[in-house]
Amino acid sequence: MLPAPGECHLWLTPTRPPRDVRRLLAPEEASRAAALPPGPSRDTYTASRSAQRLLAGHYSRTSPARVRIDRTCHHCGAGHGRPRWDTGTALDYSVAHTAHWILIAVVAEGLVGVDMEELPGPPPSPRLEAKSLAAPERALLADTPPADRPAVFLRLWTRKEAATKLTGHGLATPFAGLDATAPLLTHPRVPAPLHLRDLPLPAPRHLASLATTHPVTRLTTARLDVLLRSDGACGAEAAGGA
Repeated sequence: MLPAPGECHLWLTPTRPPRDVRRLLAPEEASRAAALPPGPSRDTYTASRSAQRLLAGHYSRTSPARVRIDRTCHHCGAGHGRPRWDTGTALDYSVAHTAHWILIAVVAEGLVGVDMEELPGPPPSPRLEAKSLAAPERALLADTPPADRPAVFLRLWTRKEAATKLTGHGLATPFAGLDATAPLLTHPRVPAPLHLRDLPLPAPRHLASLATTHPVTRLTTARLDVLLRSDGACGAEAAGGA
C-alpha cells in the first residue's frame, strides 16, 4: 500500500544484509559491490542498494532487479544525484545510514529527505560550530548544558542533512546559512519552506530527522528485514532471471 497524503513510511534494516539479497542487485551494482573490500563498506552498500530495490518492487509490484533507479544530479548532470525510482508512481524516497542501520523514508506527495546519526557524537568544536550553525543555533547551543550539547548539535545537524538531501545539494550547502531551530526551514534553492520533523528513535542511541515539501502528519514504521523474509525470496528468484 502506498503512503497516504500526509503520511511517511519509514523502513529500518541492519547494514549487514543476508547473503541472498545480493541477488536483488542490478549487474552494475553487483560489480561495484564485488570491487569493494570485504567488510562494512561492502555490507552497507549491498544492504542499501538491495533495500532500495526491494522497496521499489514492493510498492510497484515488480521484480526488484528490473526497477530503474535514476541518480542523475539535477544540478550538474553527473550520476551522484539523489536517487529516484522510475516506477511510474509519484513516490519519493531518501536513504540514511550509520555503521549499524539503514533508514529509508518514502512519501507519495512532494519530496523527502532523511538523515540519521549515531549517539554519542563528539562535542562540537568552536570551528565546527562557526562553520555549521546559524546565529540562532549557536545561541541555542550556548544555553544548553555542556553534557547535552553533543546531542543538541547532532539534532540540528540531522535536520540540515535531511533538508539538503531533499534539495540534492548535500554537504555542498553552507550549513551556517540554514537555521534549523524551527519547524520550517527556508532553503535558497526551494521556493517554499521545508517542513522539519524529528523522528522517534529509529534504533537505540540514534537520532533521525525528516524534511519534506509537504507536511507529514503520520509516520508508519516497519522493519525491512521482515518484508525481506515475507516476500524477498520471490523477488530474489525473479531477479535471478533479469
